[in-house]
Amino acid sequence: MRRSLLFLVVLLSLEVFVPASDPPAAVPPFRLKLLDGTVIHNKDLRERVAIIDFWGTWCGPCVAEIGDYNRFFNDYKDKGIRFVGVAVDSGTEGEVRQEVKRLKIGYPVAVPSLKELDAFGEILVFPTTWVVDGKGKVRKVFLGAPPDKHKTLRAVVDGLLKERKAPR
Repeated sequence: MRRSLLFLVVLLSLEVFVPASDPPAAVPPFRLKLLDGTVIHNKDLRERVAIIDFWGTWCGPCVAEIGDYNRFFNDYKDKGIRFVGVAVDSGTEGEVRQEVKRLKIGYPVAVPSLKELDAFGEILVFPTTWVVDGKGKVRKVFLGAPPDKHKTLRAVVDGLLKERKAPR
């Protein structure tokens, strides 16, 4: 485990984009408790475009994205999207709460138990970001923090929001 974590840290520090292994076709059944006490399930994502960002307080590229995600969340929260940052291997709920405050994270954050995290399968690269359509299908996966990630994220989300509004 330690060797694979070291490999991933070195890999991400070099800003190498790792191609995705097969992402899940659909968001798996899950339950997450957010720091504000709200509990969300996969069914809560129905009819909404959702962003699930797996990150760690220990992950430099993850922390570097927080400003972009705060802007994204503020720009899109009234457009019907759902956003959750899933803090992985980042300490207790209290420790993550302190980091959320220190880092000025303005979007919902969950601190899953190992059992809750297992529902998502193996997350090997941090950050890993899933973009989910209103039917629960994972439509885009970002591994790491490739250049123009947030520009591409906005384009993908805008396209999914248009799909949702298009007459069928």
